[in-house]
Amino acid sequence: LRLDELGHRVSAQVGKRFRLRAGPRDCNHCVEIPDSQEGDDLVVAVVAVAFIALTFFWFVAPPVEDIDTAGPADAVVVFVGDPDRISTAVELMERGAAENLVVPNGRTGETETPVCDTSEFNVFCPETESVDTEGEARAIGQLAEEQGWSSLIAVTSRYHVHRATYQLATCHDGPIAAVAAETDLGGREWLDKSAHEWAGTLAAMTIQRGC
Repeated sequence: LRLDELGHRVSAQVGKRFRLRAGPRDCNHCVEIPDSQEGDDLVVAVVAVAFIALTFFWFVAPPVEDIDTAGPADAVVVFVGDPDRISTAVELMERGAAENLVVPNGRTGETETPVCDTSEFNVFCPETESVDTEGEARAIGQLAEEQGWSSLIAVTSRYHVHRATYQLATCHDGPIAAVAAETDLGGREWLDKSAHEWAGTLAAMTIQRGC
């Protein structure tokens, strides 16, 4: 390829990215300004792809441990919500994943759970300042510090794993693994949960920063 041919090709490609705008009639020059439409379209496409990718990896398929191989850890900690979370945590305890189980407020959503009264393993049901992910993470972190625990296994619904472990990590310095309690959700429910988790995650990263 000759140098002059290469120059023509480069000029042709650059010409596609620019448009000419004429100056005043008495001006002998033309000003080249970038055509911003293609650039704007590219930015929108990149943002959309990033949004979809983060939604998938944060709320649809976050990294989690298999229930059969999770542990050992110092404690299994539950973020209260769907009933499946408690049953998953109890199964982990029965498999020997940890010796201690933490169930903030001793509740599954609005229902008290009898697991706090079990004698099969050590159960802690600390009260939280607020009944939300932030309050539970703070209570779990404080209890872990008091008990001298290092490694934790967090149990919550798959769509909630990212935000729960993120907020727990602000209150606890040790290693945190996650096991997802499988919840049967329809497509519309996944969309609703993802929107809720996006709002909660952004709040955790900005307004609620720190433990």
